[in-house]
Amino acid sequence: MTPYISGELRAGAENLLLNCAEIEGGERIVVIHEDPALGWYDLAAPNAVATVARDLGADVDMLQVGGPAAGMPDHAIAAIDAHDVTVFFARVGDQDRFAERDPSHVCVMSYARNADALASPYGRADHKAMVALKDAIDALLFNADTIEISCPLGSKLVGKPPADAKVGVGEVTIRRFPMGVPQPMDARHFSGEAILANFLTPTGSQHYEPASLALPTPVVAKVDGHDIQGFAGDSELVAAVLAHYQSVSKALGIDPFFVHSWHAGIHGACRHGRPAAADADLWSNTVFTSPRFLHFHTCGRYPPGEICWMLQDPTVAIDGRPLWRDGALDAELIQASSDVLARWPALAPILADRPPLAELGL
Repeated sequence: MTPYISGELRAGAENLLLNCAEIEGGERIVVIHEDPALGWYDLAAPNAVATVARDLGADVDMLQVGGPAAGMPDHAIAAIDAHDVTVFFARVGDQDRFAERDPSHVCVMSYARNADALASPYGRADHKAMVALKDAIDALLFNADTIEISCPLGSKLVGKPPADAKVGVGEVTIRRFPMGVPQPMDARHFSGEAILANFLTPTGSQHYEPASLALPTPVVAKVDGHDIQGFAGDSELVAAVLAHYQSVSKALGIDPFFVHSWHAGIHGACRHGRPAAADADLWSNTVFTSPRFLHFHTCGRYPPGEICWMLQDPTVAIDGRPLWRDGALDAELIQASSDVLARWPALAPILADRPPLAELGL
């Protein structure tokens, strides 16, 4: 007997399977889900996707894995190789998101961490529409002559896309669901100051401890292209920031003071139902898809680096006109440069959705 699934939850699962994974029926699918006891994912969301996939004619297996500390277990690698499609409700799926993959095998990484998120507008917003929005924003960013980044705390960085930057080059090789960020922008031509607040957190690439560092007062990061030239602020907190960078650098054998790239969220329906302080890693690796946050990837000369800076309510001006203004995307600028909003009218409420910070964990 097929378990009951609400209409909204079924719609979210169908969005993942049909619009993101693009299954047609008859595929062999493995849903790799993280142990819910770890607190990042529930079991209801992966169960719903597995049930709906079977209803759509797929042959489905489920496999539980642990956290990211040990990386992808051998039995999960074998399961991926034995199936046509892999859907990850597990952090191990995000660790190698820039790795080369067999193009014949579809891998989907879900950032909808529970049934509520999958059933919400975050999980139900048409994935193809969100990809079209991403493409329109990529075109604006990568064709800009000048880009200025600022935030209410006083961040101010100015730069431009590298001359050799191309849309679609340097992207992740896994399908992200929901689609929530544009292509990362190489930081090599950006300079200025980023005002860091809330937490330093991991990028989800490699596991390290401690995973985060609380920032009770703002810290100024001085940036010149790929180089972090220094930090300023409370002397004890600056010392803690430096120690955190050195700790991650030593543990992973990487260059600590390197700024790789940045991007800001584009999915207005993103929510986070827990206080950020309860798990800063979980918080930042969930709300990064919200337009109310822009994050830099730092620490390590490879994508995406290991330490995130989360700038709250960013303004990102393209040749003098804000594309993000105080954490909200400018629909008029997007509409003026692309027909994406005419083709996908369901994007309008997503662009207009600006949740209070309490709904994003702050």
